[in-house]
Amino acid sequence: MEKSVIIEKFGGLVKQESLTCLEDKSLMPNACLLEAVSPFSGYYSEEPGASKPLYLFLVLEGNYSAEDVARATINVKKKAGFTFDAAFGKVSLFEHTCPVIRIRDLENYANIRELQLLYHEEGLEYRKRIRSISNEKGIITLNKLFYLGYWGDELFIDRSQQHHGYFKIPRHLDFEEFIKIITEVKYETSLLYFDAAYAWYYEGEGIQNMVRIYREGLTKEKLAAIRNKFLSVMK
Repeated sequence: MEKSVIIEKFGGLVKQESLTCLEDKSLMPNACLLEAVSPFSGYYSEEPGASKPLYLFLVLEGNYSAEDVARATINVKKKAGFTFDAAFGKVSLFEHTCPVIRIRDLENYANIRELQLLYHEEGLEYRKRIRSISNEKGIITLNKLFYLGYWGDELFIDRSQQHHGYFKIPRHLDFEEFIKIITEVKYETSLLYFDAAYAWYYEGEGIQNMVRIYREGLTKEKLAAIRNKFLSVMK
C-alpha cells in the first residue's frame, strides 16, 4: 500500500451492533459494562472463523461530555500499565440513551477491571445494570478523530485501524435511510463480505458525510466498487 500524508479530521460515526451485558465476579460491581457481541457483524457473520476484535462500552451515569471523557482518558493512560484506545459516545438501547466510553485494543481481558477503577478515580460514575441484556440491537454513536490516508478518487484508508476504508457521499442520510441503502448494496453478490457504518467529519464551516467500510484485505478497487454501487442506489 502506498504511503500518503495523514489527514486528521474530527467527527463522528454511527453504527448498529448487537450488545450483551458482561457479568463476571472479576469486574467492578454495580457498573454496567456492554460488549459488542459481533463487532463488524456485516463482515464476520459472513466470514466464520475470522478473529473478532473486542469492543467494550463502559456505560456512564450522568451528563458527561466528550471533553470530560477525553481529559479522564489522558490521566488514565498515564496510570495504566497497558495500552488501549478510548472514545466518547452514546448507546441507544430500548428506551434509554446513555453516554459511554468505547474501549478497544485491550490485549488482556484481565485489564478491564483496572480500567473501570481508573476511570472511576477520575470522577466518572457508572450506570448500574437495570436489566440483563443479551444480544440486543443498539445504536452506537461515537465522537472520534479520523486519521485518513488519501487513496484518490474521494477514497480514504484509515491509518490508525487496519481494514477500514472510507468514501465520501454527497449529502446527509438519516440512519434508517443509510441502512436501507447499504442493505440493497449487499444484494450485489460481487460485493459480499463487508461491514458498513455512517460517518462524518467537520470541515471549515460544513460537514463532510462519509461511509466507513470494514473488510479484511480491503483494496482501493474493492472500496471503489462498493462506493459506486452505494452512490447508484442512493440516487
